[in-house]
Amino acid sequence: MRNQTIYHFISIIKQSDRINAKEKDVLIKRIEGKELREIGKRYKVTGERIRQIEKTAIMKFLKKIHQLLLFESR
Repeated sequence: MRNQTIYHFISIIKQSDRINAKEKDVLIKRIEGKELREIGKRYKVTGERIRQIEKTAIMKFLKKIHQLLLFESR
């Protein structure tokens, strides 16, 4: 069951047109359990920068969810 949930989240991330390729890659790698520092090495940035990218991507998803909820409640 846990794997199904992970694959479902990854599928949603891959299909999203709200986030760019780097944000998608960061979110997927974080879901897979990769550490910030490890992902940062790939992009030649710090783990802190990866955390910021991750946060931005998550905020984009939350913003879309809030928009959908607003229209749904009308």
